[in-house]
Amino acid sequence: MIAKINKIKNLGLVFSNYTWNNALAAFKRVNLVYGWNGCGKTSFSRLFDSIGGMPIKDLEYEIEDEHGTKYRQGEPFLDKIRVFNQDYIQKNVRLLEGRANSISILLGAENKELMEEIEADRKLLEGDPATPGTLGKIASLGQYQKEKRTKSGERDGKFTEIAKTIGAAIGGKALRDYRKPQAEKDFTTLTKKVELSEEELRKYSLSAKQESLSTLDPLTLEKIIFADDKEQLEISNQLKSITEQAQALLGKTVESEVIARLASNKDISQWVEQGILLHRKHSSNACEYCLQPIPTGRIDQLARHFNEADRAMKEAIDALVAKLESICLPVKSLQAPDKARFYADLQGRYENMATQFESAKQQLVQSIGDLIGELKGKKSRTTEALILKTQPSTQDLLLRIKELNQVIETHNNTTKDFEAVRGDAVQKLKGHYLSTIFDAVKQCDTDVAKCGKDIELVEVEIADVQKHIAENMAQVSSKHKACEVINKMLTTFLGHQELTFTPHAEKEAKKGGKEQEVVTGYDIMRGDKPAIYLSEGEKTAIAFVYFVVQLGDQDFNVPDGIVVVDDPISSLDSNSLYQAFSFLKNAVKDAKQVFILTHSFDFLKLLMNWRRSAGGAGYYMIKNHFPADIRCAYLDKMDKELCEYESEYHYLFKLLKQLRDEQDGSIAKAYPIPNVARKVWDTFLMFSVPNGKSQYKKMDELKKAGFDEQKLDAVYKFTNDQSHITGAGFNPALVPETKKS
Repeated sequence: MIAKINKIKNLGLVFSNYTWNNALAAFKRVNLVYGWNGCGKTSFSRLFDSIGGMPIKDLEYEIEDEHGTKYRQGEPFLDKIRVFNQDYIQKNVRLLEGRANSISILLGAENKELMEEIEADRKLLEGDPATPGTLGKIASLGQYQKEKRTKSGERDGKFTEIAKTIGAAIGGKALRDYRKPQAEKDFTTLTKKVELSEEELRKYSLSAKQESLSTLDPLTLEKIIFADDKEQLEISNQLKSITEQAQALLGKTVESEVIARLASNKDISQWVEQGILLHRKHSSNACEYCLQPIPTGRIDQLARHFNEADRAMKEAIDALVAKLESICLPVKSLQAPDKARFYADLQGRYENMATQFESAKQQLVQSIGDLIGELKGKKSRTTEALILKTQPSTQDLLLRIKELNQVIETHNNTTKDFEAVRGDAVQKLKGHYLSTIFDAVKQCDTDVAKCGKDIELVEVEIADVQKHIAENMAQVSSKHKACEVINKMLTTFLGHQELTFTPHAEKEAKKGGKEQEVVTGYDIMRGDKPAIYLSEGEKTAIAFVYFVVQLGDQDFNVPDGIVVVDDPISSLDSNSLYQAFSFLKNAVKDAKQVFILTHSFDFLKLLMNWRRSAGGAGYYMIKNHFPADIRCAYLDKMDKELCEYESEYHYLFKLLKQLRDEQDGSIAKAYPIPNVARKVWDTFLMFSVPNGKSQYKKMDELKKAGFDEQKLDAVYKFTNDQSHITGAGFNPALVPETKKS
């Protein structure tokens, strides 16, 4: 039996973090739980579904049986559990289709021998209650599985801890990245223990933690290609070609009628030459500077000074200058690495060579600049033959680059060798620390493998027994007779024979191509037609009768099981209250343990009167409290007033008065008022206006009798609007509405 529910987490919204109150009495064989609609009863009933083996996402719980043994989510509970709640109705009675899922009950003496075999097989699987010390195969399987998980957990823990030790010993990036998976992978390469001495451990630890420097890219002088080239050429070759072209251009002359003023003033000459081009471009006949007509003689004179040969030479000069400027860019961008990126023993030598490299680079840039200057000077002296003074060369720069690259190569080789040494040290350290858990891990592996074999063996045995049970059950033909039982009970419950169950059979192909008829469920009929539209009371009656009948099927033995029933009288009229009570009482009277949850005071009184004369019960309530305005449910002992008062109206009136006196302007204190007030209001109307009309019509009768119309309307609106679940957050208007009402 279940004695306590130590904790519940993530069960809906209301049981998000519940813990058992040690002042609360342990559960008894029969337990009655009372609570308002919306307080969390259905959520509480779902906990028993999960204990019985139905997983609920993210749910965590811990329960305790009468022997003090604790069970958590995912661990099998030995007692079977059956739960009647809204989930059961939706799962087992598909009302829209007029169908119910298949059940099988044992009826008839002809099946007795088969059932004895089935019962014996079930004891093999589940254990014999008569000999509690004897484990069934399912429990044995659970133990083997638990033992395997424990051993695997021990193994995982050893690798997790040793991975931290190895990460700290290796240092660097491994301190962050070396984890259990890496340790397990490295362990697979270990065929025997390879522990180090103290001296070796110290030496390899130092080597492993030394930081190596990154390799460096060698310096290269890029190749370059111009529009008139067919392929990329080395800068030295391009520079040599340009120098030769420059030397030829400087030696050339052009014939022209020299204007002395322009010949002696380069800046004026350039300005006038540019002006000629602009005047031609814009077809200007007047000077754009002074707006005076340009004399024809002056235009002819300038044309003779700046002739076609002159223009061609200057264009050739400009082209060479552009190429030289293009060459200068990659030369300038060439940068030697910072000396800090080199190993210390190379830095002095490298720094000296870097200085020489920088000097050679600047000399080349200066030389190219001088050559550009000579070419530009030729543009104002096209009639003269000049001698080239500057001949740039990359020879010295290439020599310095070669020297730097030799140092870079030495650095890179050092880095490669360094990584090899460090890698060896890391492997030695890994082997040493993994050797410290070698024996323990091998023993865990042996234990896990043994558990695995035991699990496989028990699983085969369980499968064989289950197959034998299935074969025997296939011979138990009672599904058609089950309908007779259901229909008889349903007629008793409803007081008429309008609704009936009939077997729903389908043909199923067997081996050899033969077909057989298999009952896959039941059709719910209204008269001789399928029942499609059912009242809420009929739905509840069908579901509850179905549940009571199903307690007698082969998969559940009532004296060995736990039965949980959540509000079996929901939506039933008062005429069905006693039938529901009678059905429930007789169905669960022999159960090992019973939990009954209800919101109906009348039904609760029936249950309490029954238990007073039948051995007593545990009496509990599901209540709500509101820490930080968040509704939370908890289990508490039942209020003594519920036990003392003979009518719900007395209790509710007393509770409403008490709640009124406790109002402090908070939502938490105002929240229960509408539900309590609604039930007081319903009871008041039932006695004050004893007819079958709606609440609204009954109010009209009270108004005619002289009651305050505004007050009646206000109470009606408050009890209806505020007592229904909306799915939204708390409504702040509840507090002032409560004060006014």
